[in-house]
Amino acid sequence: MQQTRTGVACLLVAAVCLGAALVGAGATKVQAQEDQGSGASREYAIKAAYLYQFSRYVQWPAEAIGGGETPFVIGVVGSDPFGEVLDEIARTKKVEGRPIVVRRLASAADYGPCHIVFVPSSATAAEREAAIRKAHGAPVLLVGEDSGFAQRGGTVNFLVEDNKVRFEINVDAAKQQRLKISSKLLSLAKIVGGP
Repeated sequence: MQQTRTGVACLLVAAVCLGAALVGAGATKVQAQEDQGSGASREYAIKAAYLYQFSRYVQWPAEAIGGGETPFVIGVVGSDPFGEVLDEIARTKKVEGRPIVVRRLASAADYGPCHIVFVPSSATAAEREAAIRKAHGAPVLLVGEDSGFAQRGGTVNFLVEDNKVRFEINVDAAKQQRLKISSKLLSLAKIVGGP
């Protein structure tokens, strides 16, 4: 049991470290963007790294993934808090050999064929609820950052506790969306029930 917890802790540390590495020049670049007021904060650099990591620990149904070089699509609803961080990940990383495409979506209604959809806290309550309704039964990992998002039907919700980015997973929503989430990822999350 102790060995398992140690392994899980190492995985979490690796994900956070990867967050710093994925932003190109690391925290220095993020800090420079923060100072200029034009880019993502360190918090959003870490959240972007988690979005990429989620793609490695979640299995989508075969029909949702497509064949060959079909891109892996990450959508961001409304105002994008990530700056260029997600674009940097898309330029430098792949998901199972597939290129990553980042789409900025005017509303949840536009998300079409996305594998991950991120709904920022700047989205209105109506936009958050529309995203949850649209994702219901669809093979999309719906990620938010608003209190109660996962309990209302989102798949993953980011939390900031003790200045650390953590997340909760709604396993019922994941089942409805036909997503298989790795036990390693589940062991790092707070598990919540569905709506």
